Amino acid sequence: MLSQLAKLFRISLSKGRTIISVKDELQHARSYMNIQKIRYKDTFSVEFQADSSLDSFCTVKLILQPILENAINYGVNGMDDCGEIKVTVKRDGDDILFAVADNGMGMTEEEVSVILTEHGQEHKHGSGIGLVNVHKRIQIFFGKEYGLHVDSEPNEGTTVSIRIPAVPFTEENRDILEQGHIFSLEKKNKDKR
Repeated sequence: MLSQLAKLFRISLSKGRTIISVKDELQHARSYMNIQKIRYKDTFSVEFQADSSLDSFCTVKLILQPILENAINYGVNGMDDCGEIKVTVKRDGDDILFAVADNGMGMTEEEVSVILTEHGQEHKHGSGIGLVNVHKRIQIFFGKEYGLHVDSEPNEGTTVSIRIPAVPFTEENRDILEQGHIFSLEKKNKDKR
């Protein structure tokens, strides 16, 4: 558990950086879930299916942890059967698609429609603040066409998807994104073509 905590804190700090590699974000998520499995005495299972060719791409740090926390607290916690959480990362055209799916209690269409808005902070399955925060942070760095999407049905589980552009992780690209200049990055990539 100490080893997992050390990895968790190292990536959380990331030398004050907000843009990290997909590999580091996944390591943070794995460490977080290993700690939670100990805390909840293995009352749920977690599976990671990530395309390793995406390890060296950019992402905003700490985008999976709030979604995983919600999947535990409002999805699978307290289930009679064993809860299941699955994390996938794959390429989708020019984008990277993260998804966190659980087999928990799910939400109604009305709850889903407000969860990524300021009004979603009052929905009955939790604060929603973590999801709104992640959604806004992604849009700040990558633009309004990116962010979170939630699919859910009562008693059928929930899937939260995160879409970000596939930007190779280099120090130059990280610096450009950290400074909030996604348009400079897009121009740089067009000039290379």
